[in-house]
Amino acid sequence: MPMAVIVDWYGPYSSKSALRDEMRCWSSGTRALYMGVKRGNIVNYIGLTNRPESRMNNHEKLAHPDNVKFFCGQIVTRGIGGRRSTKCKTDLKLAEHALIAYLSPAQNSNLSKRDLEDCVVVYSRFFDIKDEEKTTNPLPKFPRMIAYNSWAGEWE
Repeated sequence: MPMAVIVDWYGPYSSKSALRDEMRCWSSGTRALYMGVKRGNIVNYIGLTNRPESRMNNHEKLAHPDNVKFFCGQIVTRGIGGRRSTKCKTDLKLAEHALIAYLSPAQNSNLSKRDLEDCVVVYSRFFDIKDEEKTTNPLPKFPRMIAYNSWAGEWE
């Protein structure tokens, strides 16, 4: 089923522990994405969680020494209700997969090789750590919007 997802990104955080402290304040069940960024504002890793308050403990890919900045993102659009075959909600999994397929982060090599199976649009808004929306993108190489057309097999 085609889906549009809006992600509110917060950061940058200068350390994994600062990111962990922020995400500990988020309640269980919050559909969250997080990313590690290396020098040159290049996304190095993107992950997902339904338990942001405890996910950051012992996360080896996020603790990679190349990561110098960190962001956490909350999905603010509604997901599709009903039964699902995976433990992750459809919108969370599809948003993560689309961002990984488009950006090809070095630490996400396994997921980026799989093809997207449905149409998806991911729109990203950026906020600083004081919850104020940024008018400029803190990651110039990170697109505000990506769209994948699965029927044509192309990014738009």
